[in-house]
Amino acid sequence: MIVRPVQVKGKYPSGEKTNKATYGYVGRLSQMHPEMVLAIPYFSSDQADSTPICVAYIPRSLIKSHSRGYRCQPASFRNGRPIPRREHAIFFDSQGIERLGLADSSETLTS
Repeated sequence: MIVRPVQVKGKYPSGEKTNKATYGYVGRLSQMHPEMVLAIPYFSSDQADSTPICVAYIPRSLIKSHSRGYRCQPASFRNGRPIPRREHAIFFDSQGIERLGLADSSETLTS
């Protein structure tokens, strides 16, 4: 069993959300740890659907400093839906969960 610190930051787009090449979390995180994971559940702009469309499990090594705290944008947003970006698709859903269990350190999570 591997135990990692996790922070969760959900994305709930409004009905007026426009297409974006990058889409994810920008803001403060309560703690930072070399082995941490940022879980980002992405929801639809349809308020009736309370199930995430997809979930990103991002290792600490891909979370970058930003003027508002930290930045991690592993998806794009098109036609009212989040879509994993090609280079980050390995960190989404069941593949992302499996990837967390493959490594003992955050360094190897990025390869």
